[in-house]
Amino acid sequence: MSQEVNAELRSKTQQLLEGPLKHVRAAALAAALLPLASIAAAPASAQTLAPCSGGTCGIVFTDTNSNGIFDFGVDTPIAGITVTACVICNGTDNISVTTDLNGDFQFPALAGLPSAFTLFVVIPTGTQPSPLGPDNIGTSNGAGLSVSPPSGVVLGSASNNFGFVTVKVAQPGTGTPGYWKNHPGAWPVSSITVGSVTYSVAQAIAVLNMTGKDKTVTMFQSLVSAMLNVKIGNDGSCINASIAQGNAWLVTYPVGSNVAGGSQAWAVGNPIQSTLDAYDNGLLCAPHRQ
Repeated sequence: MSQEVNAELRSKTQQLLEGPLKHVRAAALAAALLPLASIAAAPASAQTLAPCSGGTCGIVFTDTNSNGIFDFGVDTPIAGITVTACVICNGTDNISVTTDLNGDFQFPALAGLPSAFTLFVVIPTGTQPSPLGPDNIGTSNGAGLSVSPPSGVVLGSASNNFGFVTVKVAQPGTGTPGYWKNHPGAWPVSSITVGSVTYSVAQAIAVLNMTGKDKTVTMFQSLVSAMLNVKIGNDGSCINASIAQGNAWLVTYPVGSNVAGGSQAWAVGNPIQSTLDAYDNGLLCAPHRQ
């Protein structure tokens, strides 16, 4: 009886491997099959990505420690990246796919690819290829072709993974409303649209110079500063949502509509303005100006 059960479990395991679980990585696969076949998962350092079951496949991922290895639980997949296969590579024979939420891509065996071709992936914004490694083909061309890829791509081959490491970019630093009203020459734009109203630099600076209890002015001053801080090249990942919220708030409560500090309107606007102010003072994802 025991032998029959084990035989059945092995059969079910093989079906899973060839079916729904064929793209599951080793760590997740071992965990999924453990109750069925008592398979012990290998240590993370010894794990490898699941091979293609057919066609051409791979993963695009952030190589956090820049070692050319997809470290489970450390590195993260990159979704929405276009991967292209071609032979002539002049735009006439491209076959493209997009990485899914797990960073995986696959060209089916029947995609029309010849036995030799070039595979390339656009370098994700803010990254560069990580060093060559077991899980990173880097800039090698394993397909045996010497085709110059389009600008901003790296070459791959028939079954590859692409690792990228985040590039730390120097930021100019954020300025407060006081900085921007006193440095008109530093403005990167000739006009700015705030709360659906477009202001010239002179008009916007006039509002930056206003004082009083009207909270629409307070919102404007923090919002404009945050928008300019992002436009000059500071990281806006932590503030973009608040910028959108601040603009929406000023559409509802235009500058000069005399919103009081104790009003319900300001109960909604105050948290937004506080976040913008923290960003302008270098307390969030961008440093303050030196």
